[in-house]
Amino acid sequence: MKRSLSQSPARNNRRGFTLIELLVVIAIIAILVSLLLPAVQQAREAARRTQCKNNLKQLGLATHNFEGTYKKLPPGQIFSVAAYSNFALMDNMTLLGTLPYLLPFMEQDALYKPFGTSMKMDAQDFAVNSVDPMKQNYFNYAAVNAVTGVQVPGFLCPSDNAASALKPGTSDFTLWMIRTAGGPNYGGFVMNDEAPDPYTSRHGLTNYTGCTGRLTATAEELGITMFSPDFRAINDYEGMFRLNKQKKFADIADGLSNTIMFGEVTGAFYDGYLGVGRFRSFSWLVGPMGMHYAAKSLASISYGGTRPTLEDAKFTSRHAGIVQYTMGDGSVRALSTSTDADVLLRLGGAADGQIVSGIE
Repeated sequence: MKRSLSQSPARNNRRGFTLIELLVVIAIIAILVSLLLPAVQQAREAARRTQCKNNLKQLGLATHNFEGTYKKLPPGQIFSVAAYSNFALMDNMTLLGTLPYLLPFMEQDALYKPFGTSMKMDAQDFAVNSVDPMKQNYFNYAAVNAVTGVQVPGFLCPSDNAASALKPGTSDFTLWMIRTAGGPNYGGFVMNDEAPDPYTSRHGLTNYTGCTGRLTATAEELGITMFSPDFRAINDYEGMFRLNKQKKFADIADGLSNTIMFGEVTGAFYDGYLGVGRFRSFSWLVGPMGMHYAAKSLASISYGGTRPTLEDAKFTSRHAGIVQYTMGDGSVRALSTSTDADVLLRLGGAADGQIVSGIE
């Protein structure tokens, strides 16, 4: 008796998926993965945002420890306003901002040592237009220049990649590249694609700077008379870290919890805000950030031009919809990127009398 093909043992024992069943399973898995990935990415960003918040918290604690030790805050930067128009006065500044002063209070004693032993770090030792021969830019000291490229992890936001600017044709924001007076590259930004020399190097970067309030210099230093409508608008909105000054916490009349101490910064991009064409990041040697380009003028003085559109002229962040700030009391607050510009200006002012509260 012959077996039919349908009765073959081999055919009766065969098991498996059809092609359609396999494709359905793959499609279901793909849908599940697509639903899971955003949640994973959100969890990672939440962790990065928390780390960034902790970095800002540590800057606040370091500043409080500095003020407790020296009874004054670090200066914003030692800077001769006259040097804007007269490069011969460039030696009237150290080109050091706030962060180098905080290194000993962030377990970075070895990194700070060349600064502390080579340079005068007190603002009163750097009177504007002084003829003190010891007053020098940081890069005039070999020991100091040797450490300016060291990267401090606590100065970087994990959601950003500030080092993406360190490529040929870009610049870090160390403010000025000073060489021989009158030389071909005298003044300007430090360009990272230039050959090494005794004065410039790749600098360690930061995503955080101090807040200087409105403008960085006083109206008097800028030559603005008391009859100008902008006179009080500049001086009344001085921030915590000022050029050539070392304030005290007692000077923060608006209250420490109502005054911005540090904020996040990103840099500048060729293709718009937070694009891929980054061409500038901030060096941790840099001075503080002003609030005037982000804010409308309370004295009806307009700061026009393209500068207000650049991210390197205001506090910005890689966190979606917010910028995180350290307040004077050491707390960290996340403010919406849509926060009114004048509100930010008031928060940046240390003693303007216009206290802002309940801002989210």
